[in-house]
Amino acid sequence: MSKNLDNFFYPESIAIIGASSREKTLGWELISNLLKFGYRGKIFPVNPKAEYVHSIKTYPSVTDILDKVSLSIIMVGKEYVLSAIDDCMKKRIKDVIVITAGFKEVGKDGEDLERLMMEKIKKYNMNLVGPNCMGIINTKPEVMMNGTFVQGEPNAGGIGFVSQSGALGAAILKILKQRDIGFSQFLSIGNKADIDENDVLEYWSNNEDVKVITLYLESFSDIKRFREVAGKITRKKPVIAVKAARTGAGMKAASSHTGAIASSDAFVDAVFNQTGVIRVDTVEDLFDLAKSFDRTILPSGNRLGILTNAGGPAILTVDEAQKWGLTIPELTSVTKKKLQKICVPEASLHNPIDILPPATAEVYGKATELMLSDKNIDCGIVILGPPLMHNTLEIGKKICEAGIKSGKSVAVVLMSQDDVIQKLAESIIPHPPIFNSCESAARVMGLMYKYKVYKESKVGEYERFAINTNAAKKVIKKYSGKGEVYMEFGDVVDLLLAYRFPIVESVVARNVQESIIMAETIGFPVVIKAIGKKLIHKSDVGGVVLNIKNVEELVQAENRVLANLKEKNLDKAFEGFTIQPYLEGGVETLLGSIRGPNDTNFIAFGMGGVLVEVFKDVSFCMAPLTDKDAENLIKNVRVYNILKGVRGKKSVDFDYVSENILKLSKMVMDFPEILEVDFNPFVFSDKLERCKILDARIKVSVK
Repeated sequence: MSKNLDNFFYPESIAIIGASSREKTLGWELISNLLKFGYRGKIFPVNPKAEYVHSIKTYPSVTDILDKVSLSIIMVGKEYVLSAIDDCMKKRIKDVIVITAGFKEVGKDGEDLERLMMEKIKKYNMNLVGPNCMGIINTKPEVMMNGTFVQGEPNAGGIGFVSQSGALGAAILKILKQRDIGFSQFLSIGNKADIDENDVLEYWSNNEDVKVITLYLESFSDIKRFREVAGKITRKKPVIAVKAARTGAGMKAASSHTGAIASSDAFVDAVFNQTGVIRVDTVEDLFDLAKSFDRTILPSGNRLGILTNAGGPAILTVDEAQKWGLTIPELTSVTKKKLQKICVPEASLHNPIDILPPATAEVYGKATELMLSDKNIDCGIVILGPPLMHNTLEIGKKICEAGIKSGKSVAVVLMSQDDVIQKLAESIIPHPPIFNSCESAARVMGLMYKYKVYKESKVGEYERFAINTNAAKKVIKKYSGKGEVYMEFGDVVDLLLAYRFPIVESVVARNVQESIIMAETIGFPVVIKAIGKKLIHKSDVGGVVLNIKNVEELVQAENRVLANLKEKNLDKAFEGFTIQPYLEGGVETLLGSIRGPNDTNFIAFGMGGVLVEVFKDVSFCMAPLTDKDAENLIKNVRVYNILKGVRGKKSVDFDYVSENILKLSKMVMDFPEILEVDFNPFVFSDKLERCKILDARIKVSVK
């Protein structure tokens, strides 16, 4: 159920419990910021020992305030927070921000205190932001609320920013004007004891004051809900995220190929890709992109025009633009003739257009106008290196005016002129995004075009498959009460056949005599594979022999495998041999599933075979998957280019590849008892009858 956060972002009155009359304290600074920024509502400082704070009358307790209070900001010592919440309940204040630290972030004692606090919050049916946070901001003229305790004045704009780190939020506030970043609303969510990133995302999804949403996260509160909420929002407005803690180990105790290459960061990438959230590596990239979404429109296409007064930056811009999917088209002859009339003879009138350092403000403005009006140009970047003889600010104004007039997406780059960026931003409102790096501008334009393509793309659909549900249930039920175990290979085959997976014909032999009979029944040539719950990487321990042509070779091969296992002290793990027909050709892939956070399932697809953990050419997607998810999963790996056909080989049937991915997604959603699935190799060919799963392992936990 979505939460109404109106009283947080649009409060008519605020009580500050823990207001202080001593300068340089948090309770003093927060009220100072409210006053300096021009908060339009009423302020009620609560302090039992002071009569006035910032010349505002104080109250011994929040219950002594006669007026109605929309929002309470609690800043008292942690030992007084619970009683402050009790007082808010008595005053019928339903929305509180707890800035106080010393809760679960400090250990068990703090965790216990946070639990007690949340028991009260739920009992009183209240909403809480924090604890351990830095506050809230709304720059809307009718509100003008800087409810934080840090230095730095908010800069108005259309960006909503929710941060799990208060310190990071404080650092950003200090550079907003300098970097021309404009906030609409900001919230520091701290420990996320109650209101989390999903609540804020959902609230901002329909908030017209927030044009673009930005996130700094260290953890997901509920990754399933994030997928649901973010997936809806990104079709309406962009969501950009920095997710910290990229460098994590693989899955703990990974016992499959899929598990060995999975990581928490791979899951994050998967969810962001599925939902259309744009993930960036740094906070600098976050706000470079956000301010562009805020200050200009989406590019109508990927054809970029570049205007500069220096050749070097233009070359860098071209390189970066092409890396991000933009093209640099030739201008029409009409545009070139018009440019020729206003530029010096030495100017280069191709794209990039180099009008050289002598270009005046008038020339820059007119050249910008001509470039952006060209029918071959969808968007533009105008670069201004420090001119030797002209006023940078005046040139910048002309560029901005021409950019706005064009009605196209445009970015301005002022190289080595950081001091001018803020002056230009303040002198012309509204204005296009302004950068100090041409590479940043090109990267941002490419990402904006990519978002446009995503926004206009078809929404994925869930497909239905005819399966033998009863047969599948019987297989799973056999493992009731056995804990986490790998299924017997015969049961794996039965389960896969119930879902109509193309598992290769396989038989299990316990001794040499059985092997001979079964191999002759299948027909030579055959493949043998050692079976054992602990035998994961069979090839690594000499447990696989291919292309066995007769009985004599079969006996020799089995003896060789047994000797290899004994040499590696794995002979006790041996449980028999799988015998399969030997199939040549096709492309080896991996298709698998692994359990992720919040009991989610992630489907993996990529390059298979014995080198899967070396190349790690695998991408992930959270189940359940749509047909669009399956398509993206296939295209996000390098093996896709091999599947398309190389060196005269025909392409595989990608609809069939997608079908099997979607069937696996359905299987793990149908049976939450399935913990891990490994189909490796899953061979795909241009001929459907040769598309086969050659090896499969499934781990279950059935109550």
